[in-house]
Amino acid sequence: MHPIASPIAVIYDDHLLFAESFSAVLERLTLFKSVHVFVGDEQAYVRFLVKRFGEPVYLFLDYYLPQKNALTLIKETRRINKKARIIVVSSVASPSIINHILTYDPDGFLSKSCGVDIVLDCLHTIAKEELYICPVIREIINTTSHATNDIPFTARELEMLHYFAQGLSIIDTATKTHLSKHTIVAHRRKMMTKAQVNSITELLAYARNKELI
Repeated sequence: MHPIASPIAVIYDDHLLFAESFSAVLERLTLFKSVHVFVGDEQAYVRFLVKRFGEPVYLFLDYYLPQKNALTLIKETRRINKKARIIVVSSVASPSIINHILTYDPDGFLSKSCGVDIVLDCLHTIAKEELYICPVIREIINTTSHATNDIPFTARELEMLHYFAQGLSIIDTATKTHLSKHTIVAHRRKMMTKAQVNSITELLAYARNKELI
C-alpha cells in the first residue's frame, strides 16, 4: 500500500530540463495519480490549484526562481489548498537561507543532488506527518563553522528584491505586486534600513552577498 493516498504531484521550477527529468522520476515511482510541471507560469499554476481544490497535492518547489520568490508561493499554495504538502527542492548552499526557508514550515527539504532513495525516504517521512530534511541539507546546517545571521526581509520584501534585481522600476514593481508605488517606496526604504545601506545599488549588492537573489 502506498504511503500517500494517490495525491497529485506538481513540480514548479524554472529549469525545464530538470523539471521534466524529475517528473519522469516521480512518474516511475507510481505513487502519484498524476505529475504536472510548471516553469515560471504562476498564473497557470494558481488556476491549476483552484481547479484541483480539495485534492491532496505535493508541490516540489525550487527556491531560486528568477521572477518570483518561492516563499510567497508557499503561502499562496497553502492559502488555496490546505491539503498541500510542500517540498523545497533546491541547490541552495547557504545556511542562512536554509534556516530562513525552514521558518516557512515546508514539509520537506531536498537537495537537487539527492537520489531517488532520498526522495522515497522524504515521501514516507512526510506521510507520517514529520518534517524531512535530506542529509545534504542537514550537513550544510550542522557543519557550518561560522555564525549565520537571520535574513531580515519578509517574503514580500524578498519578492520585491527579485523585481529590483531585474531592473524593474517602482511603478513596474507596484504593478507586479498589486501595491501602490508609495507602498513600494516605503518597503524599499525599510529594506535599506534593515540592511544598513543607503542606495538601491548597495541593497542589491547586500542581497547578492547573502545569496538572496
